[in-house]
Amino acid sequence: MWIKGDSIPSQPGNFGVQGVPSPANNPPALYEPCEWTDLNGNFWMFGGLHYVAGLNSYGDLWKYNPISNQWTWMKGSGVQNDAGNYGTQGVPSPTNNPPSRGWGSGTWVDQQGNLWMFGGLGYPIGSYSDLWMYNILTNEWTWVKGPNVTNDLGSYGIQGVPSLANNPGSRSESAATWTDSNGKLWLFGGKGISLGANFFNDLWRYDISSNEWTWMKGSLQTVSGVYGFKGIEDSLNTPGERGAFSRWKDDTGKLWLFAGYDFTNSSALNDLWKFNIVTNCWTWMGGDSTQGASSVYGTKCTNSLTNMPGARFENRAAWTDSDNNFWTFGGTETSSNQNGWNDLWKYCVTANEWIWISGDNITNPPGHWGIQGVSSQNNKPNARNGSAGWSDSFKNIYFFGGFTSQAWNSYNDLWKYTIDTTCGVCANTTSIAENNSPEADELLVFPNPANSTLTISFLSSEKQNIELRLYNTLGKQIYVEKEQTTKGKFEKEINLEKWNGGIYFLQLKTKDENINKKVIVNH
Repeated sequence: MWIKGDSIPSQPGNFGVQGVPSPANNPPALYEPCEWTDLNGNFWMFGGLHYVAGLNSYGDLWKYNPISNQWTWMKGSGVQNDAGNYGTQGVPSPTNNPPSRGWGSGTWVDQQGNLWMFGGLGYPIGSYSDLWMYNILTNEWTWVKGPNVTNDLGSYGIQGVPSLANNPGSRSESAATWTDSNGKLWLFGGKGISLGANFFNDLWRYDISSNEWTWMKGSLQTVSGVYGFKGIEDSLNTPGERGAFSRWKDDTGKLWLFAGYDFTNSSALNDLWKFNIVTNCWTWMGGDSTQGASSVYGTKCTNSLTNMPGARFENRAAWTDSDNNFWTFGGTETSSNQNGWNDLWKYCVTANEWIWISGDNITNPPGHWGIQGVSSQNNKPNARNGSAGWSDSFKNIYFFGGFTSQAWNSYNDLWKYTIDTTCGVCANTTSIAENNSPEADELLVFPNPANSTLTISFLSSEKQNIELRLYNTLGKQIYVEKEQTTKGKFEKEINLEKWNGGIYFLQLKTKDENINKKVIVNH
């Protein structure tokens, strides 16, 4: 449902009176503003790029109340390319305001409800590495850390060692951020100090209490990813350098990211990663280890072994639903924004499956706004990248603005999507029982119990898609392999040296059934 703003691009918006909500208020058309959801369920947005005869950036803070459907202009001058006011580092003031910026600033909400922001691009002057905090109660910004100049190289220090001197280098396109259960702030990757600079794959952690950054993982250099094996955690694994956008945190505290733009190869990615903050290790969970993969849509609302969003980036509008499943919307596959999507995807965390929920399966589709405030199955946004996203307490998801493809046109429309709980239901894998059937007799698992290696062999009488998965006793997937097999034998050998001893459940999916076996690992 189109609920606010304009259905045509490049609109100037209506600021109204600062601090006063009004049905007439609307932010201007923006591309890649940054966003937060506060502890009371209000949506917040800062900055963004506005294109009318050239790119310009804003430095304004907006609040949206999903109950009243009203925007409030909270802070900022309302003037494009505003230089801001840093004030004194560490000291809040009603006159403080970050300089105008957009293009992928990192954001967090801390456990006290304060809004945090790092970096971004102040077009056209350069990238920032400053850290800011906004106190909602006092309506004041504080410049907390980092320099008050652009294009700073940063200070990495020693990996794993916090220091007051540490600071990530200036960057944009670094929307992959998380707040962990201990209240620490995490940041991954992004684009370097200028439009032509390389991307990062470094992972940082910020401790609010000590005001210290820690370089946790990744390289100082532009590097390709180390993928290892799908579903297997390894200290050597790392996503490659990228501008990263879709990010989530699951209910066990793991940090997730999906896709992004690989500068070295000038191409987008569709790989899915999970990070364990306890072990400081990455796991490659899905997608391709090469660039430019195409989408496999399947049928809307239907689970399939082969579904996968294609390579993309600037898919910043991402959400976690009440069942701990992940959602992502749109994006583009080229740095010139020539091919974009309006597709909405859901990722089932426990089953490790993607489901195409809504939108089109072609690039650059037109939109249909319908009547503002009236929901319809015919309504759909056009292709978007660089949108902001939020979710409310009623399980609805929202997104604002962004660029359409094939034109540098930004929007200021706000959309609300009501989730259909019968569309794309995630499978429950917390319990797997062994089964017996003629086809199950063709599955051989040996040795069982196993020690260092496990061999899985299946005799297939026809060409079909085979998917092999292994789960631990908590129902968490720890291995997945997909393959299309011709008539004959499907065989995989799995190295178990890094697995813990214990009971695992093997599931082999064929076109006709799921074959389940219990596996014992002894070390």
